[in-house]
Amino acid sequence: MRKAIVILLFAVFAVVGLAALAYAQEKAAAAPKESRWHGTIININKEKSTIDVRKQTIVKTIHYDSSTKWTEGTKALDMSEFKEGMIVICLGTYESGSVVMNATRIDLRRR
Repeated sequence: MRKAIVILLFAVFAVVGLAALAYAQEKAAAAPKESRWHGTIININKEKSTIDVRKQTIVKTIHYDSSTKWTEGTKALDMSEFKEGMIVICLGTYESGSVVMNATRIDLRRR
């Protein structure tokens, strides 16, 4: 009788553990991971709300919107203070299967 209870408890804990693991993996897969890209601004297109940022020979297009934070360290800046040739760090998420980043924050770095 005790063996049956121990086996039953083991089975219940195993099922609960597997369910918790599956839930955690599902939640982690659903949330987009924040990414980082840094380099030099080579083009700003205000009509399309994009910035092209080059790091060595690779150019990535960064999309921004009204929720994007423009900063220099902890200090908030206006988007108009960002010019071509300036070094920036872009934080955001990539669209599924795309090389285009949607920026949540663009941080200016002075040389």
